[in-house]
Amino acid sequence: MKSVAVLACAGLFSLPAAAQQADDPLAPLDPVPAPQTVSPPVTTPTPAPTPAPTPAPAPPPRVIPRDWRGVFAAIDAGDWEGARLGIAAMPAGPLKPYATAKLFAARGSPVVALPDITALLAQAPELPQAEQLSRLAVTRGATQAPAVYLPRPTIPLGQAPRRGRTRPVQGEPAADALRIALEPFVKVDDGPGAEALYLQAVPTLSYEARAEAAHRVAWIYFVAGRDADARRIATEGRVGATGEWAAQTAWIAGLASWRLNDCVAAYDGFREAARLGRDAEFNAAANYWTARAAQACRRPREVSPLLRAAARSPESFYGLLAREALGMDKRLPQSAAARDVDHVESLPNVLRAAALVGVGRRADAEELLRHQAKIGNPVHHRALIRIAAKMNLPGAQFWLAHFGPVGASSDPADRYPRPNWTPYNGWRVDPALAYAHVIQESNFRAEAVSPAGAVGLMQVRPGTAGDTARARGTGASVGTAALQDPLANIDYGQAFIELIRRNGATQGQLPKVIAAYNAGPVPVARWAYYDRGDPLLWIESIPYWETRFYVPAVLRNMWVIQGLEGEATPTLDALAQHKWPEFPNR
Repeated sequence: MKSVAVLACAGLFSLPAAAQQADDPLAPLDPVPAPQTVSPPVTTPTPAPTPAPTPAPAPPPRVIPRDWRGVFAAIDAGDWEGARLGIAAMPAGPLKPYATAKLFAARGSPVVALPDITALLAQAPELPQAEQLSRLAVTRGATQAPAVYLPRPTIPLGQAPRRGRTRPVQGEPAADALRIALEPFVKVDDGPGAEALYLQAVPTLSYEARAEAAHRVAWIYFVAGRDADARRIATEGRVGATGEWAAQTAWIAGLASWRLNDCVAAYDGFREAARLGRDAEFNAAANYWTARAAQACRRPREVSPLLRAAARSPESFYGLLAREALGMDKRLPQSAAARDVDHVESLPNVLRAAALVGVGRRADAEELLRHQAKIGNPVHHRALIRIAAKMNLPGAQFWLAHFGPVGASSDPADRYPRPNWTPYNGWRVDPALAYAHVIQESNFRAEAVSPAGAVGLMQVRPGTAGDTARARGTGASVGTAALQDPLANIDYGQAFIELIRRNGATQGQLPKVIAAYNAGPVPVARWAYYDRGDPLLWIESIPYWETRFYVPAVLRNMWVIQGLEGEATPTLDALAQHKWPEFPNR
């Protein structure tokens, strides 16, 4: 029994708590466990493996310029290290100091150490950049500026006669006010309105200011073909005046009388203009037209003396016409050979200029010759002009012919460069005519750009050049850089001359072609109303003052160049006979 009881107790104590509670309802309840929420397993994303960094592309190997063209191109492009390495790799010669100086002086180039500057200036103190680098040496710590050749001031050496606009009368408020008030009437060619305003202001004006205002009113009438009114106003307006405006009003009175077939009044007007005028070109014109009036009035004894008076200006348009009429030599005089040409050719800057021409750096070469003129002996100035012509550097020749230090001199013929150039696509107009335009348009400055965007030697507009290129099928546009190439610029310039020559407005007559180059063919078509078939009267009647002075200047330039080349001047012959000169054939 005992074993049974033990087993029973053992069995009792082994019952689960739930069973015990079932057997004993008074036993305390166990707390109910809160239901467990099973959260999904948290997974940590495995980061993607970091790719190995892509190695930076290796810089292209530096191309070291192998010639001077490449060196200067690197300087132009701001590739300072390439330029430095290129200069270092080049052999010694005249261009090495010049290229080094250009690199040192270039805007944005690296800082240059003082020893490098002083070494360069000790080697080449005559360089154009020497003065700038000498100042730079002081900023780098030099106790004294390195000695260099300093450029001297230049003075004008003379210029071809040019007719210009007469300057307004100064210091008269009433004249200033009238000038402004007349402008709207001038623009619309309202002669009666301008005359009424002028007459109202006359009591407040000096004699000279009255002549100026009368000239403006008379010109409106003259352009409109109202010659009697033009002569009346011009004649009345110059009473009491003795200056340039009196000469200008007398000139208009003479022209108006000529158109009225009144040779006596024309003679009086032109004679007075010649007496009062102070401009060489204007005086030659007045004397020539006085001779024409004397001839028309059957006063032959006066003709030759008047033509000789005009011929005293051999570099003027009317002076050349007079010399042609008199059978005189029309070539400009040239002095004997320049002194010491061989010596000047051996100067460092001149040697550098020659080397620069050889590598296509024409503008740099011209800079060197101009600089040499400023630092060199003035007696060598003519030699520099001859050297510039020999090197085919007309821009430098033109500048040297017009400017130099005190003691320098030049010949009138030097003012008419004749470079040995052949434009792209060859010559199709007379080179003398093309160069005559170049002188008038740009003074042979190949890089010139006008405010209106015309570019280069012949001041060609990119749009006009683009039209030519498209017509040729060679491209859609022509940029400024292309037009600064002399050979390209002259090619496009002569293409425009050919175009306007074929235009009906010019009728193939040279003065009208030249006028259309300056003003366009549309105005030229309107200017044929009152010339009576007289080419000189047509020129003097052009309403635009710029074109009125441009046409004779270009013709003069062409005739001078033809004379210097020993060529015939058929257009001068025609105009001297008062015939329309045809466009010259190539």
